[in-house]
Amino acid sequence: MTLRTRVTLAAGLAVLLAVVAVSITVFVVMRGNLYDQIDKSLSHDGRAAEAAKQHRSARDTSTVPRGLPLAHDVFRQVVDRDGDVVTMYGDRQLPVTPEVLAVARGKRVESFFDTEVDGTPVRVHVTAAGQGTALQIGRSLSEVEQALRRLLVVLIAISVVAVGLAAVIGRLVAAAATAPVHRVAEAADAVAQTGELSHHIAVPSGDDLGRLAASFNTMLDALSESLAQQRQLVADASHELRTPLATVRANVELLTRADELPPDEKAMLIGDTVVQIGELTRLVGDLVELARGDGQQEPFTIVDLDDLTRQLVDLARDHHPSIAFRVDGAQTLVRGAPTRVSRAVSNLIDNAAKWSPPEATVEIAVHDGTVTVTDHGPGIDLPHIFDRFYRSPGARTLPGSGLGLAIVKQVADSHDGTVEATTAADGGAVFTLHLPTAAGDADATDRDGRHGLSSTS
Repeated sequence: MTLRTRVTLAAGLAVLLAVVAVSITVFVVMRGNLYDQIDKSLSHDGRAAEAAKQHRSARDTSTVPRGLPLAHDVFRQVVDRDGDVVTMYGDRQLPVTPEVLAVARGKRVESFFDTEVDGTPVRVHVTAAGQGTALQIGRSLSEVEQALRRLLVVLIAISVVAVGLAAVIGRLVAAAATAPVHRVAEAADAVAQTGELSHHIAVPSGDDLGRLAASFNTMLDALSESLAQQRQLVADASHELRTPLATVRANVELLTRADELPPDEKAMLIGDTVVQIGELTRLVGDLVELARGDGQQEPFTIVDLDDLTRQLVDLARDHHPSIAFRVDGAQTLVRGAPTRVSRAVSNLIDNAAKWSPPEATVEIAVHDGTVTVTDHGPGIDLPHIFDRFYRSPGARTLPGSGLGLAIVKQVADSHDGTVEATTAADGGAVFTLHLPTAAGDADATDRDGRHGLSSTS
């Protein structure tokens, strides 16, 4: 059952219940009013008959009191305490009930009840007539019943019309209210069938359904951007993989004729193949790191950023023996994923060492959750420095995938941190990685577990 149908049925049912309740109330009130009018009329007739009787002999009841002519739908008779009809006015007798005998015997002053006379519904009023008798005055309810039946027909007709109108109006309102939902469903179907994420929905208003449409559009934009990044990553990766794979293949093909090659050329081919395989390994590792992104499930812990940086610098000295490294820092604790923080800091140090000339010094400072790495190389191309696979013209001949700084940016974003690149005064580059510091003192950190490089290897 569609939402539109449910809203229509709900509106119709609500109106039906309301109309039925009102109709029943109107019917009961109208019926009560009509019966009250008849009861008042019967009481008035009884008092008039009693007043007229006082001018006559107490036993002279052979004629109707003057001034009280009987209408065709009025019945009147006098009954004694034994239930016998003493006097009857008209040609139809009213039934003598226990209520009549109770009044005749003085047990009750008066009584009202409904009965039938020859199939005609009659309302009867009984009042004491003196000397052990009771006066019964009845009036036909035919006109009242007819009026009530007409009222019932009118109420039923009004109910049917009201429910029908409510259903139609509810249908129209539901159609207008759920239009954004249908547009969202149609857009989702179109995306599922075509794979195109450009099917945006018009947002007509700022209500809940309008916000639903806006949220759907935002989701489509995010999916479109993610898909575009995925495609770009695949395209860039295929481009970057093509060169080392082609080199490895060419070298392997040449090595199949190793017996025909001079020893020095064979050694050169093997060495080049090893280098290219290393590049492939590094590139695949960087791609895996980027692909994991924020979805990595490594838990956040307390990381001693100063201790971690000093251990990474010791490793960098082994890989870059011609570069001097100077570290200035104090203990600073951050909360993060140890492996990813280590990867980001290591990439900054390796990038600085790669761009520094021989015998140059790379300066690293660690303070208040911030690692600043300064080199004295040729500088950087700021607009694209954190783009994936971006390599400046001067870096084409240097080893690397062009993903290192992109990984640093991703790690910073996933830790609610920042990374910035500026140009040093002497033309080198300055990279600043800032991560939120961890709350608590060093003693609490020791109890919780402090991570340096030993926990990230």
